[in-house]
Amino acid sequence: MPDMPPSPDPAVLPGLAQTINRVTGRPVADIRPERTFVEDLRIDSIAMVEILEGAAVHFDVRIDDEDAKSFVAVQDLVSYLAARV
Repeated sequence: MPDMPPSPDPAVLPGLAQTINRVTGRPVADIRPERTFVEDLRIDSIAMVEILEGAAVHFDVRIDDEDAKSFVAVQDLVSYLAARV
């Protein structure tokens, strides 16, 4: 598996991991950039909406519905958030 580029803002992954943990109960240590939301983390569409809403509030950003469709791996959302905070 290729190495993921580091997040421009190192606080994004930990903040997102906390949000995912609150919604799903998955341990923060399991939430890594290369993990996929559906296959690896077993996050369904309802939980994903809650995660996106929580991330938007936590990072004070707006996440467009069209953009949200492209988030496959944790790194996808980390990069999106990092570019906006």
